[in-house]
Amino acid sequence: MSIEVIAIALGAGLLGGTVGGAAIGAVQAWMARGRGTRVQYFGRLPGPPGRPEAVRVSSGRLTGMEGFDRFDEHAKRVLSLAQDEAIRHNHNYIGTEHLLAALLRDGDTIAARALVSLGVELTKVRTALEFIVGRGEHSTSPSEITLSPRSKKTIELAIDEGRRMGQPHVGAEHILLGLVREGEGIASGVIESLGVTLPMVRTRVLELLAEAGTPAPASYMPPPPRHGQGWSPFNRFGDRAKRVLALAQDEAIRMGHSYIGPEHLLLGLARLADPRQADPDMKHIFDMLGITLEQMRTELGTVIPPTGRESLPTEITLSPETKEIIQLVNESAADRPILPEDLLLAIVRDEQSFAAQILARLGATPERVRAAMGR
Repeated sequence: MSIEVIAIALGAGLLGGTVGGAAIGAVQAWMARGRGTRVQYFGRLPGPPGRPEAVRVSSGRLTGMEGFDRFDEHAKRVLSLAQDEAIRHNHNYIGTEHLLAALLRDGDTIAARALVSLGVELTKVRTALEFIVGRGEHSTSPSEITLSPRSKKTIELAIDEGRRMGQPHVGAEHILLGLVREGEGIASGVIESLGVTLPMVRTRVLELLAEAGTPAPASYMPPPPRHGQGWSPFNRFGDRAKRVLALAQDEAIRMGHSYIGPEHLLLGLARLADPRQADPDMKHIFDMLGITLEQMRTELGTVIPPTGRESLPTEITLSPETKEIIQLVNESAADRPILPEDLLLAIVRDEQSFAAQILARLGATPERVRAAMGR
């Protein structure tokens, strides 16, 4: 599993969304408390749950919304390419992630040039899309495709961007500005995970419009940024800590659990100690404690047995105890990247948790854990 892919998935929501290794859905379920409901489109589903106010897309034509007559040829092509992206992934909806890929496919636009100049490339977006959302199980036809609610909102904002700029038509650049203003979909998460803020995208689009001789009018004022835009509880997680989260979700999936608890984090830490993961620091800690992954799996199985089936990534959420651990490590490591060692210390702090009790039953008391870590 590529760390670059995990990083993209984590940043996209991904731990949420990302899935297939990173706990995307879980993170997004938590983050949705203050940032909308991006979680609903993460996971390996053929389409989003429910289709409120669905907009039908068929053969490049969209019905059910006003304003498409104002779309220029580039904007219409973006919608057609977005439908194609959905079909190639066996999705029966167009999400913001499909719109983003489509914007990059039509390279002869200000939108595409703005994205590429900032390092947002089609291959990276498709990699993130595959990892975060995955492919549906069944092929889809154009007549089955609908716009997701977030994409519908993006289109509405694109139309508004065109109006505010005094343009007679809506172009690809307005669709991109609509994505930026919507700001909560998978697309915005992918952009931010690549180290590009949404205000940077808006600024670059406006610069290229000015260079092309079609600057925004003096009266045009971009909307103020939302509180907390671009923030994630995983912004400071280092690659090693991200890998632990990925392995923890994998453990939950293997056991058929619908949540990631501290016990799954503990198994993720133990898997990081495996020589095949090439993490000598964590291996040293678990060698000092004298406990193995299999011992911990056995102990956990006596308390919370596997269900006998694998969970779907979209079923996974973070338990309240795990949310507290993530909050704790963010507070305790405020001036440096978060490490797996921080997660282990946070786990043993709550001696009533399943994870801490598993360690204690195997002789790894909080004192021994801290000593093994040199803390």
